[in-house]
Amino acid sequence: MKKILIIFSALAVLFTACETDFNVNAAWEETIVVYGLLDASTDTQYIRINKAYLGEGDAIRMAQYPDSINFNPSSLDVIIYKLESNDTADIVQLDTMLIIKDSLDVNGNPGLFSIENNIIYSAVFPSAFFTSGNNYAIWIRNLDSGNQVWATTEVISDFSFKNTNLLINFPFGFYNPDLPDTSRVLSKTIEWNKSENGTIYQLDLIFNYLENGILKSLVWSQPLEYSEGGPTMQSKLEGEKFFNFLSQNLTPDVNVIREFTHLDLVMTVGTENLETYIKVNEPITGISQQRPSFTNINNGIGIFSSRFTHIVNNLDLSDDTKDYLINELGRNFQ
Repeated sequence: MKKILIIFSALAVLFTACETDFNVNAAWEETIVVYGLLDASTDTQYIRINKAYLGEGDAIRMAQYPDSINFNPSSLDVIIYKLESNDTADIVQLDTMLIIKDSLDVNGNPGLFSIENNIIYSAVFPSAFFTSGNNYAIWIRNLDSGNQVWATTEVISDFSFKNTNLLINFPFGFYNPDLPDTSRVLSKTIEWNKSENGTIYQLDLIFNYLENGILKSLVWSQPLEYSEGGPTMQSKLEGEKFFNFLSQNLTPDVNVIREFTHLDLVMTVGTENLETYIKVNEPITGISQQRPSFTNINNGIGIFSSRFTHIVNNLDLSDDTKDYLINELGRNFQ
């Protein structure tokens, strides 16, 4: 699960010319930070709720204290509403749970924020709660301060690949030794139907294998695809990139024995608000280093939107592709 980590740091400005100290910290005001993506493909939903903070001193040091970023669990009332024609059709009350947070970031370095009392708000939802054509609202109230935030979103309620039976019954062929040398490495095109309310699509191919008898997986993520034009979309899985991905992520080692087991194909679909949020938070590459802001949380900051996850399990590689892994890749496949 993706998490929103927000720091508001304090700076003290000293004007020595007039010998006057100016404190740029405004009076404290509670700011609720929300990160939540409803996913109709699963019955359990998770919402991350934190507080932004501002104070004198080192903001990074303050981030090490759970109280700086977490609300008292008994202080927040969190409800998801199902809306039909602006009327409430159903409600679900969320409760708190603690999750274990990795003490290291994606680069293996210690994280900035406290990993103690890592609080998530969650609930198991009824099977018919998420349906197309309805809107969904989150309402959060701090029982101590009376502060309230809210947001609404549509949901993505389904997804389908085109010709799913072909994916299941016909293996992925990334190599054919019977073709000329320059044509032996092949590509496979995956097609799908656009989902209602879906504007951004992330396709992942999960390569599952045994390494000395232990099941492991590699996730080959494809570039994001954005909805344009007609009712269908596609993504090309290039064989050369597939083999390069395996070579870069599997270390040559004569002491290991690897065996391919199966592929999983995963599509994650997001709404327009999620698309906007992702684009706004992409790395800055231009001359201007000013990053625009985006939030759809009323009286707070963050994102409340929707995604849908569709998985096709136990797909196979062609025999020629498996032979390539064994005889050509050089990564001890058998």
